[in-house]
Amino acid sequence: MGISVGKWKGNTIETENNWISLLSQIFPKDNKAKILKDYSNKVAKLVQKRTKNIKPAERQSVFFLRQYSSTAIITGGTVSFGQYWADAINVKNVVDIPNSNNVTQVTMEQIYQWNPQHILVTNFNSAMPKDLYNNTVGNYDWGKVAAVKDKQVAKMPMGMYRSYTPGVDTPITLLWVAKTVYPKQFKDINLVKETKAYYKKVFNINLTTKQSNKILKPDTSTWQ
Repeated sequence: MGISVGKWKGNTIETENNWISLLSQIFPKDNKAKILKDYSNKVAKLVQKRTKNIKPAERQSVFFLRQYSSTAIITGGTVSFGQYWADAINVKNVVDIPNSNNVTQVTMEQIYQWNPQHILVTNFNSAMPKDLYNNTVGNYDWGKVAAVKDKQVAKMPMGMYRSYTPGVDTPITLLWVAKTVYPKQFKDINLVKETKAYYKKVFNINLTTKQSNKILKPDTSTWQ
């Protein structure tokens, strides 16, 4: 269970911290556990501090489009990484199906009822916001959903791995999710600069602005 995906009940940062701690024991010369844990916890505390006092009437609702095809819409439910991201920034994960997990299939009719204000598209599918705005996949009509009407659909970052799940990019992903949903509360956060600083501190890699932007704004047209 040391490298389990589910052991920490969807808590992405806790999962990441435990994975790195284990790897640091296996590879002690490359011990990054403390650096990564300190950075992750610092980001988590910052995000909680800035979002915990948002008035209930101003709290946003989110739907995670985990997988997407002409035959299925998959999301993360009440026991999932999606729920963690929602809790981490104090928003509502609209999927209220009891005990629903990371591969919860839903219908367009359910999404109409939930009517999320934001849709975050993971990198477990190649869809981009324009695919929802223009209904280019299958016979789905997203035009009735608030997030689509208000152009609040965003593609999640893609760093060393798909950022919806735990990984070394988790702290940057948390900042991205927070700023995407609550731009006013995080207007001073420059995600490009944060990404550069993070990669330098943790991996001793000097990212260019272009490389940082590629992480934060992945282009699925280059995918095979």
